[in-house]
Amino acid sequence: MLDITIRPLAPDDHDRVSRLWHEAWHDAHGALAAPHVTEERTLDTFRKRLEGLHTQSFVAVVDAEPIAFGALEDETIDQFYVARSFRGRGVAKLLLSVLEEKLAARGVVDGLIECMTGNARAYAFYAKAGWTDRGVFDNPIWTRDGRVETVPTHRFTKRLVP
Repeated sequence: MLDITIRPLAPDDHDRVSRLWHEAWHDAHGALAAPHVTEERTLDTFRKRLEGLHTQSFVAVVDAEPIAFGALEDETIDQFYVARSFRGRGVAKLLLSVLEEKLAARGVVDGLIECMTGNARAYAFYAKAGWTDRGVFDNPIWTRDGRVETVPTHRFTKRLVP
C-alpha cells in the first residue's frame, strides 16, 4: 500500500513536476496532437507553463517525490497527470477525489474536466469516476508563441455539490 500525501505544489517541486508533466503529456497526447504541436511540447515549455499554474496546483507525493499533478482553474480540473510508474495504483483516483473536494469547497456545483479525443485511458478513468461526457468541442490549446491551435476534446462534467 502506498503512503500518498496530497498537498499544494511547493516551489521545490517545480522541476520534478515539470518533468513528470512533460513525460505524462507525451505519453497521453504525443500521438494524438498534430506533430508540430507535439514537437513544441518541450520540457522548457512545461516549466514555463507551470509557473502560471503554481498557486492552483496540487501534487500527490510518495517519499517526498511528486508522483502526480493536478491544477485547478475556476470550475475546471485543468491539468491532471500521473507519473508512468504509478499509473494503475490508485494514485489518480485519490488525487481526482481531492481535486473534486477542492472545487466543491469553493462552491463549484458542476465540475469540468476535459480529455483529448483518442485518450482512451483517461476517457475510461473519468467515466468510471462518475464524470459524464457532454460531447466533443474544438479546444484551444496553449502554444508558446500565442498562436491559436485547437484539438478535438471531450468535455466531462460532474455534480460536486448536491
